[in-house]
Amino acid sequence: MALRNRTALTNIVNQENTKNFKSSVTTIPGKTKRAALGEIGNKVNTLRGIEPIDRTSLLIKDKKPIIAPKQAIKPPEKATEKLPVQIVKPVIKVAVSQESVVSVPAKKEVQSFSSDLLAVEDIDEEDKGNPSLVSIYSNDIYEYLRTLESMYPISKGYLYGQEVSPKMRSVLIDWLVDVHQQFHLMQETLYLTVAIIDRFLQAFRSINRKRLQLVGVTAMFIASKYEEMYSPDINDFVYITDNAYSKVEILQMEMLIVKTLDYSFGRPLPLHFLRRYSKAGKALPIHHTMAKYFLEQSLVHYEMCHYPPSLIAAAAIYLAFLIIDNDDEDQQKVVWTNTLAHYSTYSKDDVFPVVRETASIIVNADKIKYQAVRKKYAQAKCMKISTRPELRSATIDLLATADKSAV
Repeated sequence: MALRNRTALTNIVNQENTKNFKSSVTTIPGKTKRAALGEIGNKVNTLRGIEPIDRTSLLIKDKKPIIAPKQAIKPPEKATEKLPVQIVKPVIKVAVSQESVVSVPAKKEVQSFSSDLLAVEDIDEEDKGNPSLVSIYSNDIYEYLRTLESMYPISKGYLYGQEVSPKMRSVLIDWLVDVHQQFHLMQETLYLTVAIIDRFLQAFRSINRKRLQLVGVTAMFIASKYEEMYSPDINDFVYITDNAYSKVEILQMEMLIVKTLDYSFGRPLPLHFLRRYSKAGKALPIHHTMAKYFLEQSLVHYEMCHYPPSLIAAAAIYLAFLIIDNDDEDQQKVVWTNTLAHYSTYSKDDVFPVVRETASIIVNADKIKYQAVRKKYAQAKCMKISTRPELRSATIDLLATADKSAV
């Protein structure tokens, strides 16, 4: 019986201890989810709270460490040797931080457009909030395009000594303008097609007249792959030639053109520069469309192919601004502004000879055999640009024959 009572008493005591332990655990942590962490932290703190009893004994025993700080006075003497370094660092930081804040705007002011030229506007200022226009890199991009056009030049009179004549080239491109419309291709595809033809005929000088149309069709086949999202099938190009060439012949010519041009088709197009110049000159849609008409007319004519794309685009927008009256008074003063000269990198004297050649082409556009471009721009979607009276005015007639001092 005594043993039974002892076991009962011990059970009761154990139950009370467990109750007290549970209550202490629940009251200490504020949140039930982190009770375990709270208990661990309390146990560690309680153990550390007991340590000061031993620390007092340690302080009494270890009186030598108290002398150690007196010996530690010498290391600070070494530290004092490093103090000049520590003093210099904060001074440099303050000086650099203040000078950098002042110097950075100074550089920006030097690179600003208003400091380079007095009347040059920053045409990309309004586009800084649009990340898709990448206005920060636009000037660098066009500088790179100018280096590319210098890397892939087309020499003047490159057809000299070949079986292919300038008239044959004009007939081919005039026909490709119609093909381009039938396939409903992008504008860049037509310009790239002509660039591929000129570069290939300049490098590969053994093309005869029977294979010239094959070169033109294959050049458009390559350009459509480069520019179009959904390029026409090769069977469409076989059909457009009235089965004059087979599918195998087009593929063989494609390999020949690609190897001859070293797989490089990144030569910039006049249309790329025209869009930039239209923005710099604040061109209206009628100005931009008329400039595109001038560009496509210059594609057909052999005497214009040796000019750089950036220069042809500058002459096209110059002529469009000149013959379409924006202001009745002093219109000649605002044709080629400082902003246009800045972004095009061409002065008025550089552009004017090309303007005269373009004007002579437009004056005779009704009389020549190549009418594909003129018919194209006589449609309503092209604002009927080729039928406007400005193209038959006395101003453009004078441009074709006038001296530099006339404009």
